[in-house]
Amino acid sequence: MTQENAGADAVLGAAAGLAGGAVAGAVSAFRAANSIMDRVSEGMAGGGTQKFHVDKDTVLQAGKVVHDQWVLLSEVYDDTVAKLRIKSMDGQVTSDVVNAWNDRLVLSPDSYANRITDYMKVLQSLSDQLKASAEQYGFTDEEIKTTFRPKS
Repeated sequence: MTQENAGADAVLGAAAGLAGGAVAGAVSAFRAANSIMDRVSEGMAGGGTQKFHVDKDTVLQAGKVVHDQWVLLSEVYDDTVAKLRIKSMDGQVTSDVVNAWNDRLVLSPDSYANRITDYMKVLQSLSDQLKASAEQYGFTDEEIKTTFRPKS
């Protein structure tokens, strides 16, 4: 967790203590989501540690799955990322919480939005590698274009 995110977590924790109830529940859920995203980021940190094998019989199937997931996630992300920011409200505590929340969601280098962007880059790279493998296996341009359709 970065220094900025530690500060954001401290503000959110303080707000939960002051407000209790719904805010405390939201901060608890936020921390659980943060823990999951930390584990995903750790797995991607070294370029990813998971490997799988494809051959001529499976390269297009694997390529389609990875490529389609990358395209789908990219489209949803592009439509959603701007909506992640929370608008500020009156009051210093509320403003501090909103700023901390926006930092964790979108603004900091380690934000959820940036982690998702990193994951999309991994999917795109894997898709490109599978496409190159399909070309090396001698699949036709039409077969490759059908599987690895351009991102719209």
